[in-house]
Amino acid sequence: MNTNTLAPRAIGVLSLDVTGPHLLRDERVINELAQRRGYTLAGLVTIADDTFMPTTLIVVTANRKGATAVIAPSMAHFNSRVRAITLACDLITPTKFVACTSTDRW
Repeated sequence: MNTNTLAPRAIGVLSLDVTGPHLLRDERVINELAQRRGYTLAGLVTIADDTFMPTTLIVVTANRKGATAVIAPSMAHFNSRVRAITLACDLITPTKFVACTSTDRW
């Protein structure tokens, strides 16, 4: 884990419905991707089909942790939330980067 206090912060997101039995592998992917991209991982949000307002949970957690990016093992973990989340921060997976679309980042 990157402990550089000047490094940008990110949170990880895991959809339990997507990750299935591969939770540890997917957590490792998030940690390695954060380190490779130079982020300090500030937390991990797990969501499932029964999570109340998952998009709000992700965005509010990112805001409270001071994160400028959300990292997941694949885009499937974001489901249909990509557009809403990118209003607040960048989305990063091993194969894709989606930049924040807001001009008013926190």
